[in-house]
Amino acid sequence: MSKNKVPKEFIKTMQKCGILMEKNTFPHLCVESNKIISAQKIPGLKISYRTFQEGVKIKIVVEKENSIERPIFLCFGVLGKEGKQMILPQIILKEHSKAKILAFCVFPRARNVFHKMEAEIKLKKGAELFYQERHYHGENFGAEVLPNLKVSISQEATFKNEFVLDKGSVGKLKIFLKAQLKENAFCEIFNKVIGKGRKDEIEIYDEILLNGENSRSLNKIRGVVIGGGKMFFKGQTEAKAKNARGHIDCQEIVVGNSIAQSLPVIIIKNPQARITHEASVGKINQKELETLMTRGLSERQAIDFIIKGVIK
Repeated sequence: MSKNKVPKEFIKTMQKCGILMEKNTFPHLCVESNKIISAQKIPGLKISYRTFQEGVKIKIVVEKENSIERPIFLCFGVLGKEGKQMILPQIILKEHSKAKILAFCVFPRARNVFHKMEAEIKLKKGAELFYQERHYHGENFGAEVLPNLKVSISQEATFKNEFVLDKGSVGKLKIFLKAQLKENAFCEIFNKVIGKGRKDEIEIYDEILLNGENSRSLNKIRGVVIGGGKMFFKGQTEAKAKNARGHIDCQEIVVGNSIAQSLPVIIIKNPQARITHEASVGKINQKELETLMTRGLSERQAIDFIIKGVIK
């Protein structure tokens, strides 16, 4: 299954964000508004889709005991200044399969763009999925983006998720992720976001349910808000089973007249479970800033250097 080439503007924006997409033989699906621009599947991987007025419904299946060596690339975007896009993906990894998905959402000219994703991810016994999502919302603070992920992680399965938005403006971003783990399953969620102006509003809600014995999780966020931006993070981990283990790690930095809030929530329903957390919210360390400035950096350059270290 192969269609037209990926738009040059998509590729150019990907490169700006550090993503290098190979030739069209790379397993991928590229959607602009509600149009399938380019698609390519490979043996062991099933990709099907159905378009509707404002978006596309997608189903991705990795077959049993199959390991997809090359990343599966998903690109969703709106190239115009205005528009709506709804993405409805269902991702299934069958027993003891393995894959890496790189999802990229791009709205380079956004002034009034609305994007919503309702994703369902199911990992069967022993499956492994690394799901990385990178965004670029342009420079005009004109995007409203609402990703919603529901993740089911079966026995001995592993799910690692990384969300990155560190280039351009944010606009309005509201993320909801809910993961449920069975016996001996593992989940790692890592959000990295920079808000760069007063029109940037960031909300992240992560909920992890450790339902199975020996299930484990790590929930991390690294966030920065500059110039009047707002950020709110709520990370909730609930342990219901024997020997369940979880940790919430939050670090947020505020620069200028900005607001950052962090709310780690721990719920223990089994006396043999354990969850820990650490959170820090505050301004850039003055001593670090002064040290960098004595080495020849301007204040702006020193701040940028520290921010890059936090988001890395």
